[in-house]
Amino acid sequence: MPGIVVNTAVRSGPAGTGETISAQAFMVGTTERGKATEPTLIRNLTEYKKYFGKYVAGNLHTYAQTYFEEGGTRLYVQRAVADDAVAGSRAFVNSAGSTVATFSAADVGAWAANLDVQVLAGDVSGVRVKVLLDDEVVLLTNDLTTLDSIISTVNVGVPHLVTVAKESGATTMPVATSALAMSAGADGTLVTDGSATDNYVEGLAKMSKDLGPGSVSIPGIATANSYWHALIDHAKAMDRIAICSFTSASSATGAKSSLSGASPAVYTDTDAHYAGFYYPWVKIPDPAAAGLTVNNAPDAYVQAKRSKAANEAGGPWRVGAGAISEATFVTGLSLPTGTLMDKATGDELDNSRINALRIINGKVRVYGARSSSSAENDWRFITARDTINHIVYLAEKRLERHTFSTIDSRGALYAKIKASLIGILEPVLKSGGLYAAHDAAGALVDNGYKVTVADSNNPAANLATGQVTADVAVRVSAVGDKITVNITKSNLTAGIL
Repeated sequence: MPGIVVNTAVRSGPAGTGETISAQAFMVGTTERGKATEPTLIRNLTEYKKYFGKYVAGNLHTYAQTYFEEGGTRLYVQRAVADDAVAGSRAFVNSAGSTVATFSAADVGAWAANLDVQVLAGDVSGVRVKVLLDDEVVLLTNDLTTLDSIISTVNVGVPHLVTVAKESGATTMPVATSALAMSAGADGTLVTDGSATDNYVEGLAKMSKDLGPGSVSIPGIATANSYWHALIDHAKAMDRIAICSFTSASSATGAKSSLSGASPAVYTDTDAHYAGFYYPWVKIPDPAAAGLTVNNAPDAYVQAKRSKAANEAGGPWRVGAGAISEATFVTGLSLPTGTLMDKATGDELDNSRINALRIINGKVRVYGARSSSSAENDWRFITARDTINHIVYLAEKRLERHTFSTIDSRGALYAKIKASLIGILEPVLKSGGLYAAHDAAGALVDNGYKVTVADSNNPAANLATGQVTADVAVRVSAVGDKITVNITKSNLTAGIL
């Protein structure tokens, strides 16, 4: 937000409802069709199909379906397209054979071959325009009597499928035709080298910070080191959490080795606390064949359970693992031959900062809450960074109202800023996101946060330049991912202590 800079830091020792924006998810991937210039917010699979089309093996359809079926809410979809992809088009001519208007597919890709456009004689006068997608009518206009009315009606009616442009100087109407397919659409060849010009990485860059925090993934693609670091870099810049996974063929041992043996290793990345790694892939119902399954990277399932948990808790401090993560759509785990996902394997993965997916009571669950950071005292759990991101986002939004306010000598502006920050932190505290401190007698030492906006951290020299500083210290709650119960048997003659 212009005028607002929020910095975060780490310290040791004491630190002075409904749908939540932090629960949302971001995905980059290929789709049958759809906008590629910016991400699109969707809330259900019906909207996904409207804007991005049908299932094609390997595209985002199954990931979007998994996300919504497993309890996810807001989802930003960013379509990845090749640099040489082309949009299909079809020119329409007047009675003299001159082009008067060109109908173009709204977005690039070979999908345009599934679009047909037809000009029909009007019922009374003029013409009618029919647009078909996969042989189904998606638009049939009333009588249109001018070229401009054709253009405005079609462009308003199905802008996510077809746009119309008038030929320069054209005024006459197009002649009636049979249904004509769009031509020359092409998907092109994707760049997939993990570099800055990689088409998936370019997709990440289009999901700007103003869209808010959340989890981000390139499901099924980001299974190698260069993509992992690209996701981590994006997550840091945009205050999000990167959800990462491995190839479908990776064994548990191979997954551990790929993190520690890569160059540069993820563990050595000082920003590794922005990422969580999950293993293995999962099975979901095949959208194209009833009774069969397809294998998917775990990203969407993990993002959905994170979304569900964050919405229930009011923020991302509630990890989407354990009982709350029990699968309802995912049917099983996809494990390479010879890999057994038991407690021992899960513990080994956890020790390697990889979150295991396991079968509990016949259902898939997430059984891990680790970040990939080696700074375990500060960033052991992924919810630590997630919670900080949530607070940063709210601070940027809430404090914008105070920019360009007069700095008065009585501290009124200080008080307003402090009150706004406390108004952010108190709900987090009450919802369990912050950990209050108590002394041995049970008396409250601190609320798990401290806000300072005073002369002590705002010298006159800074105020003269328009700089007002607020210092916020928070103690983020940890995650109880292990519970130990000690049971002692006493005989009939012994007391119970």
